[in-house]
Amino acid sequence: MLVLVLKVTAVLVAVRLLVRWLRRPRSNNPFASDARQSVRPLVIDQKARDRVIKQSFSPDRVPADLDAIVIGSGIGGLSVAAIMAKAGKKVLVLEQHDQAGGCCHTFIDKGYEFDVGIHYIGNLNSQTSAKTLIDQLTHGQLQWAALDDEFDTAVFGDKRYSLVSGRRRWLEHVKKQFPDDTDAVDRLFEAVVKCKKGAMGMVLVKMLPVWLSQLLLQTGLFNLVSDVFKWNKRSVQEVVTAETNNKDLQALFMYCFGDYGTSPDQAGFPMQATLLAHFWHGGSYPVGGASEIAFHMIPVIEEAGGRVLVRAEVKELLMDELRSTVVGVKVAKGSSTHEIRVPMVISNGCTIRLQRLLPRPVAETSRLWPLTKMSHATAGFSVFVGLNAPLEEIRGSGDSTISPRNWWVFTNNDITKVCNDYMALSADEALDRDVPLMFISFPSTKDPEWEKRYPGKTTMAIVTLANYDWFKQWENERCTKRGADYEGVKNTIGDKLVAQATRLFPQIRDHIDYVSFGSPVTNNFYLGAPRGEMYGMDHNQERFSGESQTLLRPATDVPGLYLTGQDILSCGFSGGLYGGVLAASVVLGRNCFSDVETLHKQLKKAA
Repeated sequence: MLVLVLKVTAVLVAVRLLVRWLRRPRSNNPFASDARQSVRPLVIDQKARDRVIKQSFSPDRVPADLDAIVIGSGIGGLSVAAIMAKAGKKVLVLEQHDQAGGCCHTFIDKGYEFDVGIHYIGNLNSQTSAKTLIDQLTHGQLQWAALDDEFDTAVFGDKRYSLVSGRRRWLEHVKKQFPDDTDAVDRLFEAVVKCKKGAMGMVLVKMLPVWLSQLLLQTGLFNLVSDVFKWNKRSVQEVVTAETNNKDLQALFMYCFGDYGTSPDQAGFPMQATLLAHFWHGGSYPVGGASEIAFHMIPVIEEAGGRVLVRAEVKELLMDELRSTVVGVKVAKGSSTHEIRVPMVISNGCTIRLQRLLPRPVAETSRLWPLTKMSHATAGFSVFVGLNAPLEEIRGSGDSTISPRNWWVFTNNDITKVCNDYMALSADEALDRDVPLMFISFPSTKDPEWEKRYPGKTTMAIVTLANYDWFKQWENERCTKRGADYEGVKNTIGDKLVAQATRLFPQIRDHIDYVSFGSPVTNNFYLGAPRGEMYGMDHNQERFSGESQTLLRPATDVPGLYLTGQDILSCGFSGGLYGGVLAASVVLGRNCFSDVETLHKQLKKAA
């Protein structure tokens, strides 16, 4: 008993000291005032847009007296850089691709524009704290359009169900579709609510000192603060199947696992609970397309003297003479390399940077090294379809109606088994099977400005999961030069996806004007994803255990090196965005979460 009392006393003292540390201002408040400006007209001149998002790297464009370099211009990299810029820091963001944005970028081909990663984002249909954060990082220029009230349709074989916006309406709508299982619906909904309440525990273990988080977890005292890690010991499938035997209802509470790419029998329930709650108030899409995100965040970074430069592949991290501290980066440009020295480097991604950029002796002695053995998220396969007709002409009717929503299409309601069985197939076997999971959307219908930019055209996007091993033999081949065998595998899977989608939306059949497929090795090339994953590290129970989450934090044990983005929090736009807030809190030495919330409350009160 005495030992326990001493431990509790030590924890309370440490927490008190931590609170004082978090409140101590060690830099300017990046959210001290409202940075929103009058909304300007959408910039549709592509050359003008390229001057912002496609600034190629050259040594003469590197600002002097940098405060930090951020590797990667995904939302995790852009957000931490923008927050630091708002605190007066000069930051250089380096991107290996030919345009900024990471999974928030778009590409234009044959007169069609496609987003590669932004399909819908939750919690932005009203002036939430998240929307206030984005407003401040874009001067209020990034606008959002709401999806349909029925924002998701889930298809299990020949049965369809839908989800609507509004927390209470969401619940009642599900009950209406399962009138014989209303008690089970209530229990599952309550499980989501209870689990979601403790979700901030995932952040808390990253803000506390490592030793303190480990002590709280090992003694079980952390459960007094948050039960999120107790929930994580139960898989999504375990929680859902414990409450109902109705296969369709089980599937409906698990349907969107593709948003984080881990099978329901491998993912902890907090991941699914967080995701379901994230979309309780519907989904939103950036007006003008996904590239608007980078287009409006880059000027904020530049205002403080920073830059965002593309075609800038970081080949290695520079170390000091003792090989103990990161002091800069080495950037490849053509056949030459250039060294840039800075006080700190912030990496948008964890395991890939440790394995590729740090000297192996340094990486292997880091406390993060065991995490590099964790599995990568499941690989993704994308299909981009251009339709040579306006929405009015191909809208359709009934179940085939095309509108601003998403369709999650499964071949049957045993969604865990059918997807796991498919992923276990060989490449040859997979080519003869229907794809068991498709996420289908029509991005052009979500953007109210689309018709002004691309009149008479509509786009469709299909995303599914794939086994990287089906494509691994071509990972070292040049893009577009991978040969007939590769094209055969890629095109067979892609054509099958288009055919399956056309069965759902037969009105598009005669209007397919453009088709392009993105395989896992495409993701490897364009996104720097080692195994073609869209979501970084696997979102399984091991990754979200208390032990792993304690280590997956912005501050590494390699001086001068910090982390940001989805690997230190979770996947998706919001996960990467708040990963940037978390990283900024550490490098700026202040609680940026609290700073945002304080401003949000002030603006809400003044409204």
